Amino acid sequence: EAEAENSERLQRIQQVCHRYNLGLYKHSAGPPKFKHPPTPQYSVFYIDREHKLTWCPIYKAASSTWLYNLCLLAGYSEEYIAENHKQINQLAREAFPELDHTEAEEAFHSTLKLMVVRHPFERLLSAYRDKLENTRIGSEQGTAHFYLKYGSRIVAKFRQGGNGTRTQSLLKPGQYLWDPQLPEPAGFEPTFKEFVRYLIDVDVILYSDDHWIPFYLFCTPCLLNYDIISKVETMLRDQVYVIRAAGLQGLIRPRWKHKTYSEDGKETSRRYFSQLSKQEVKRLYEKYKLDFELFDYKVDDYLQYATA
Repeated sequence: EAEAENSERLQRIQQVCHRYNLGLYKHSAGPPKFKHPPTPQYSVFYIDREHKLTWCPIYKAASSTWLYNLCLLAGYSEEYIAENHKQINQLAREAFPELDHTEAEEAFHSTLKLMVVRHPFERLLSAYRDKLENTRIGSEQGTAHFYLKYGSRIVAKFRQGGNGTRTQSLLKPGQYLWDPQLPEPAGFEPTFKEFVRYLIDVDVILYSDDHWIPFYLFCTPCLLNYDIISKVETMLRDQVYVIRAAGLQGLIRPRWKHKTYSEDGKETSRRYFSQLSKQEVKRLYEKYKLDFELFDYKVDDYLQYATA
C-alpha cells in the first residue's frame, strides 16, 4: 500500500512540475509559472553516506523524528541524546556536516532521497503555535528569538495600537487553544490572523524562515528525483516503508517525536482559522498553492472554518 501510494506521489510531482514548466520538467522556452530556484540548495540536506540516506528537513513535518533517527544512525545512544545539552538538530549536523556542491551531487546519485511533507496550513499553524503564540513558554523552541525577529515586527505593522493593544483583547472565545496548565501569553504576541497577514504580505521567496518557507523552494522536488515522499498524515506506515526500503531494520524503528498531528487537530485548526476571512485564506493558499498541488492537499475545510 505504501509503495503504491509513494509511486502515485512521485508521479504527481512530475506532472505538476511539468504543468508549470519547472526544473527538470521544463519543456518550453517560456517562463515558468512560479519563481523557482535554479539549483537545489544542497546545504540544507542531511546526507548519511554510510547508510545511503539523504533527507530534506522540512521543519514542523516530523523533523524531530527524523533528526532523532539520524542521530541513532550516527551511533549516538538514546541515553546520550537524552542527556546531551545540545539541540538534536545540532547533534545531527555535527554527525552529518554540510557537503560541498560536488560531494553532495555525487552522494545524491547513490542514496535514497527522502522528503516528509504535511498539509501546508497545518504546518503553518504548528509553527505559529510553537514559535510565536506564547513567549512565556517554549524557551527550548526559541520563542524569545522568534518574537524578537518576527513577532514584534508583525505586531508593529499589523496591529492597530501596536503593543499598546493586548493580544487577548483581539481574540474571541473559541478562536484559540491555550493549555490552562501553562502560563497565558504575555499579551504582546501576534495573533494567528496577524501572522497570516504577515505571510500574505511578505515575499516568501526572499524572506522566509525555515519553519514556513514553501516546500518547493526549500527541498526543490522539481529539481531532484526523490525516492520517497512521506506524509505526516500517514507517518507511521510511511516510516515502516522507509526503514525497509533503506535497509535500516534493526538500526531505527518507527517512532514519533514531539507529535503535534492528531485526528482532533481539525478542532484546533477550526479555532485558529476562524480568526481569518475567506479572502485571507484564499490569499494564503495562493502563497502556498504549488505545495498544495505538488503533494495533493486541499484547502476546502479551511475555507469553511473562516468567517465570511
